[in-house]
Amino acid sequence: MTEGTSSFTLNIALDAGEIKFRANNAWEYNLGGDLAGLTHNGDNIAISAAGTYDITLSTDNRGE
Repeated sequence: MTEGTSSFTLNIALDAGEIKFRANNAWEYNLGGDLAGLTHNGDNIAISAAGTYDITLSTDNRGE
């Protein structure tokens, strides 16, 4: 994982299924739902096909 000033980026192999982002290895703060605007306690994010993905999680609230 690469950490930027307001983002985290990783290249990861995922199986088909579901994922969610969480902070500090706990579920008190987790993000899910619509990829265009993740929300706290949002639904799991569907992974429709197994593959290697580049994922960037922006933490600056600008949706970039």
